[in-house]
Amino acid sequence: MSLFEFIVGMISVILALALAQLFAGFGELMQNRERVKFYLPHSVWVANIFLLMFLHWWSLWAFKDLSWNFAMFFFSLLTPSLFFLSATIISPRGHRAETIDLEDHFNKIRKLFFSIMIATVAFASMDGPLFGTEPPINGIRMAQLTTLAVYVWGIFTRNNKAQSLIGLLALGSATAVVFLRFLPGQS
Repeated sequence: MSLFEFIVGMISVILALALAQLFAGFGELMQNRERVKFYLPHSVWVANIFLLMFLHWWSLWAFKDLSWNFAMFFFSLLTPSLFFLSATIISPRGHRAETIDLEDHFNKIRKLFFSIMIATVAFASMDGPLFGTEPPINGIRMAQLTTLAVYVWGIFTRNNKAQSLIGLLALGSATAVVFLRFLPGQS
């Protein structure tokens, strides 16, 4: 086993745990679906987190030829750990109330959730430049800066339409990263 495989193994475990949190939360909502009050921004964010985790995992391939050290390994654990936290808090658990109100849940966790997502994007945007695999300024970084601005907006507004737009803009930004970075012919 190479050092890269060893490191990506640990990162993959954390991302798998985060996915398990999303799946468990979704499963619990499905089991109680007759009591669930749907809220579009919540659903869009679950989809966003799911997509962003896979994008992050896929992007790790750019680091396959690096000479790894412990500091790089530790830094590489930050983003998946933050994904785990975001997946955990977005998923309501232990429903005691008659109705599982996803809007109420989202508004209760909104500031913490967006703060975690801001940190996630900040750390994810730094690994390539810090590890020397991509320049500090590029098309991806512009999408990430836009995403950060949208997440900051999410902290400060409770407006339902704005929250839906924020989630959809974030999904669009993640899709832009796919086109900028991961399609054939892209590095």
